[in-house]
Amino acid sequence: MIRAVIDIGTNSVRLLIAQQEEGGEWKTLKKMLKSTRLGEGMTGTAKISSSSQIRTLQAVEEFAAMAKIAGADVIRAYGTSVMRDAPQGQPFADQITAKTGIPVRILKGAEEAFYSYIGAAGTSNVLTAVTDIGGGSTEICMGYGSDIGFRSSYPLGCVRSSCQFDVTTLRGLAELKKHCFEVFKHAEEAESVKRWICVGGTATSIASMLEELPVYDPARVQDYVLHQEEVGPLLKKLYKMSYEERCRVKGLAPERADIIVAGVAIVDSLMEYFALPEVTVSDRDLVEGLLEEDVMAPKE
Repeated sequence: MIRAVIDIGTNSVRLLIAQQEEGGEWKTLKKMLKSTRLGEGMTGTAKISSSSQIRTLQAVEEFAAMAKIAGADVIRAYGTSVMRDAPQGQPFADQITAKTGIPVRILKGAEEAFYSYIGAAGTSNVLTAVTDIGGGSTEICMGYGSDIGFRSSYPLGCVRSSCQFDVTTLRGLAELKKHCFEVFKHAEEAESVKRWICVGGTATSIASMLEELPVYDPARVQDYVLHQEEVGPLLKKLYKMSYEERCRVKGLAPERADIIVAGVAIVDSLMEYFALPEVTVSDRDLVEGLLEEDVMAPKE
């Protein structure tokens, strides 16, 4: 069984092609990403521009073709934050399906939280919270193995926050951090959790920058332990840089240079609010979790 998952996110479109081996484990055959910025310009109100739809549809078509060449038995696509919030979301999903023949399901926020947890934590025997900091939303899911105690999604992401707050000023950063604290108040059930896993492009970019990776290496990023005392200095360093300087930072993809400050500010706020001395970064996330959609589904 070869399965392909296409994640249509607020910032990027991602492809995972995996083969199920004996015993049920999934082996990654290909993992790719294209930054299409479907949620460009989103603030408190999500919208999808015609230009971003063209870029995103093209990326989905390319990934679908790759999946077919790889011999995928099943190809499924999923929409996340901007597609569930914007009025154009469902019509665009229908357009993708009509153009490619691939069904597109727009995930509810709580579903996204659940599958990010399954992808990153699996059936861990330790009480764990997984947070997925994306372009348009942040999900938090707490569980013990497959027993999920709390899961929720919040309209807080690096693309959305970059549009809502002026992160080129100290005042703007302070306003963003204050906003983060207000959001995290709604996740008080997770306050007692000691083991946290952070997923998403912001988290993996932080690990890549701290490792100074010339080329992204998932093996180096997976299980990287991020310490609180590293995040604040990194935020200050990135904030003081110009856009052009951030484009040259080793370990940071240039297409993330305009949104990374907001993303790091969210991680910094998360660790400060929940008093986390460290979090573990995972390259495995939502797309890996969605491989298990047929056999694992969140309880309503």
